[in-house]
This record gives sequence, C-alpha cells and structure tokens, in this order.
Amino acid sequence: MSAMYNNIQKIKIRKTLKMSIYEGSFSGISTSIFEYFIRPLALFLNASVFQIGVLSSIPHLLVSVTQLWLPDFLKQFKSRRNFVSLCALIQALMVVPIILVHFVPKHMQIPLLIAFFCLYTIIGSMTVPVWASLMSDIVPGKITGLYFGKRERIVGISSLAFILLMGFLLQGRLQNIIWGFAAIFTFACIFRIISSCILMIQYDTPLHVKSEHHFSFFQFLRRSKTGNFGKYVFFISGMSFAVFFAAPYFTVYMLERIHFGYIQYIIISASPLLFGLLLKPVWGRVGDKFGNLFVIRICSIVISLIPAAWLVSNNFYYLLIIQIPSGLVWSGFNLCTLNFIYDSAIPEKRVRCISYFNVMTTFSACVGTFLGGWAAYYVPALWGERLLSIFAISAILRGITLLFFYNRVKEIKRVRPFKLEKDYFKDIIPVFRPNRGYIRPVSVDIHKDACASCQTMQTKKRDEIH
Repeated sequence: MSAMYNNIQKIKIRKTLKMSIYEGSFSGISTSIFEYFIRPLALFLNASVFQIGVLSSIPHLLVSVTQLWLPDFLKQFKSRRNFVSLCALIQALMVVPIILVHFVPKHMQIPLLIAFFCLYTIIGSMTVPVWASLMSDIVPGKITGLYFGKRERIVGISSLAFILLMGFLLQGRLQNIIWGFAAIFTFACIFRIISSCILMIQYDTPLHVKSEHHFSFFQFLRRSKTGNFGKYVFFISGMSFAVFFAAPYFTVYMLERIHFGYIQYIIISASPLLFGLLLKPVWGRVGDKFGNLFVIRICSIVISLIPAAWLVSNNFYYLLIIQIPSGLVWSGFNLCTLNFIYDSAIPEKRVRCISYFNVMTTFSACVGTFLGGWAAYYVPALWGERLLSIFAISAILRGITLLFFYNRVKEIKRVRPFKLEKDYFKDIIPVFRPNRGYIRPVSVDIHKDACASCQTMQTKKRDEIH
C-alpha cells in the first residue's frame, strides 16, 4: 500500500514539474507586460518624472507592509495551491480597471493608474512566497538550480517573443495608441486567468507549521546582525535600493530624453532577457555545484558597472551591445537570489523567511525609487542630462554595497571550491540539452540529502535565521 502511494505521489510530482513550466509561461507573459508597458502607458497619459517615481515606488512600499502579515494570513487557508490560484485570479481581474483608466477625466488618470497598479502589485506579491514555498517542497533538492534555471529559460523565451510582438503592435497603432495599450493589457488579463487555472490542478503538499516555527519580523531584525541569513537579506536589500535608485528612469530616458520609438524601447528593454535565456540553466547548475552565493557575487560585480556604461553614449546600437552582459548577469543574480533562501530556510519557516525577505527588499526598492525621482530634479546635470547623474550615483551605490557585504555573507550548503579546470564543467555544459534534469524520475523524499554531514551542516546554519 505504501509503495503504491509513493508511486502515485511520484507521478503527481513529475506532472507538476512539467505543468509548472506552462503555468510560468502564461504568468511570465502577464508579468512582463506590466514590467515593460506600465511606465510607457503612464508617459502616454502625460505622467511627470516624479509621478513615474511614485508609480514605481508606492507599490513596493505597500508590498513591504502586506508581506508582514502574509504568513499569519496564510494560516486561514489549508492549501497553499488554492491560495496562490485565488490570488492569481484576483490579480487578473485587477487589469480591467487599468485598461479603462484612459476613459476617466484627465486629472484623475495618473492617480487612478497608480492606485490600480498598487492593488495589482500587492495581490501578485502575495503569491510569490507561498508559491516559492510550495515549489521548493516539490522540486528535488539536488536539481533545484537546474530545474528553476530551465523553467525560467522557457518562461523567458515565451515572454520575450510576446513582448516583441506587442511592441510591434504598439508601434503600428501610433495613430490610435490607446487601443494598442488596451489590447496589450487585455492579453495580460487573459494569460493570468489561464495561469490561475493551471495552478489549481497542480500537486499540493501539506504544510504543518508549529508554534516554535513562528518568529516575528522584529525578532528577525534583532537577530539579523549575527545570523548569516540576516546579513544576506541586508545585502540584497542594499542592492535593491541602489538598483531602483535608477531603474524606473531608464524608461523616461529612452522615451523622452533621447526619443526612442516604442520598437527601439522594447528591443533595448527586452534584450537582456534574450541574452540571459541561454545561461539560465547554466547559472542554476553552477549554483548547485559551487554555491548560489558564488553566482550572486560574480554577477553583482558586473551589475555594479551597468549604469556607468549608459554614460558613454546614447547610440541605439551601443546601448544594445551593453545589454548583453546585463542580461547574462541579471539572469544569474535573480535565479540564485531565491535559490539561496531555499538552502537557508527549513520548509516550515520558508514562507515567513521569504515574506520578511520581500519586506526588506521591496521597502528598499521603494525608498531608492522615491529618492532617485526626487534627486532627478536637483542633482547637477552630467553632460547636460540629470538622469545620467542618477545612473552614475546608482553605479556608485551598487559598488559600495557589494564591497561592504562581499565577505560578510557565507555560503549555506557544502559546495566544491571553484577552479578553472575542465572536469569541473563536465556536468554544467550538458544543461543545454532541452530535456535533461527535470523530467527524469525523482525521489518522493525530496528533502533527504545524500550526505548526512552536509545535512547536519545545513541544519546548523539554517538555525541562524531565528
């Protein structure tokens, strides 16, 4: 009876690993539409630089607040899968008022756009820790980096293809551009609804959280000075502040300062996604072999230099070239940032850890975005443009954050030391084979480590997050 149950469970897990890729493609397209088109929509509605800053910062602030009570709110739901599916459906419906915002009086358009986008972002943010907690319980620990790397590559290809198509659609409707925006965001609504339906039929594992697994946000802050996980959260939060000091204003710079068309804007904005696609599984495999922190450190060095590269020239082809290293390193940074949390937190505490992580990073992003928008009116112009000064400051802040935390955060799991030897890469290069890794049979006991000493070491380090 037990063997039959294990076989059924294995089949459900393998099915979910495949279905999650389809779900990720639909939700990824929906998310990418907002990432690449919400600020152009605001600029089309005559938003100022300050209003762009508010549009980009206030949602982060509200997300940081809602993430505080998310773990306790989740207790009202018996199923993490049902919670994520319901939030995805509500988020899809929030797209409707965003589509209709153009038809209200002009003086109300930007405030309403900001309000509806805040609701959309808050609801979507509630799914992230819960979904990550659920999937980390399903994906076998030995292939976590490889699986999520391949998943993100497929999601990225789908998103990139659709975003480029929507860019051409928008450019072709310059005479009546509002209908182009309406069509684009309608697709975002439809694809998120499809994503919600797929989530509802995925495998759901129970989560039993005991009272001893509870720790408040203030307890987390008090112990973060000595715990490795706390230092890691402050490191990523510092990078988030530095990145978002400039990130929302690249759109303003391209569309209003150097007057790129929508096609040029989409190509420049989406090209990092293209260049990072092939390396997604590679970064995941490198993280599995040499540690996720190793990948984060390497990528952070290049990330610190990216804004400075925008100071050299505003030529379209030059900006396209510098997006190559940008896409390569951001793909690894984003992937391994979350994978490091999977290594650091036990399943019972993972939702709370990810929620508190999101509180810190989103609040930092909010402050960075707001200060960047405020500073854009007062900093001295660099080569006649204040936004270039914002980019330069962002590069400096990224470098300072990296230098301060570089040796303060330690790797959680036992990994091999990195050496430039051919044998070290024999298991990394084959990840380009499309079906290697995530569809092979997996053990139901997905938390069991092959090395008992490795498991002991990880348990001791995980205790530091209390």
